[in-house]
Amino acid sequence: GLFVISPADQYDFLLDYYNADGSWETLCANGSRCAVQLMYLDRCIKKISTFLAGDGLHSAKILAHGVVSMQMRAPKYKSDLISPEGYDGYFIDTGARHFISESDILSNDFVYDAGCKIRYSDTFQPHGINVNFYRMVDQHTVDIKTYEKGVETVMLSCASGSTAVVFHLLKNKCVKTPVLVRSSGGNLTFSFDPFGGNIWSEGPAEILFTGSFDLEIISQ
Repeated sequence: GLFVISPADQYDFLLDYYNADGSWETLCANGSRCAVQLMYLDRCIKKISTFLAGDGLHSAKILAHGVVSMQMRAPKYKSDLISPEGYDGYFIDTGARHFISESDILSNDFVYDAGCKIRYSDTFQPHGINVNFYRMVDQHTVDIKTYEKGVETVMLSCASGSTAVVFHLLKNKCVKTPVLVRSSGGNLTFSFDPFGGNIWSEGPAEILFTGSFDLEIISQ
């Protein structure tokens, strides 16, 4: 995807995110942490910052060893228990649209096939939805795998989808803070207050390379 960082009068910066297919999306939490890290390394922000994304205002903190912590917007249930394409789960808005479903199977083939069906289900049209399958390990550990709309494949990690899963398990008193969410691309740590609010996602943000791009090429 593509992130566009712009100046903001009341906050440290404004962040827009575009999916790989060119569609604008409200939030990518993993990418947002990377944007915070980049702005900090470029000395544009301090260790504690605020930025405005498509879903609203976020706070962020630079921690040690390249780790960034980001405050998530309060998630909201958008459905009771539903069964799109025969998979039981819940529609949760974490700043991005997510369907979550518990599953003992988290193989790429399963998540791709099931996720694609649910993503295009009539239940979630015309906007579609991101699809997350999860498996509880214990009260502090959850495994997750996500099919992401706009990218149309299984992702290595999805922080906003992980937030949806943690929120649901928290509301059902299945987890305790902190929660380690494990995915193919690495681990994220989630912390929250005793009432299930003030959710923070924490994970590494590494700048792999930098470069420049001539915007005039686009207009030609």
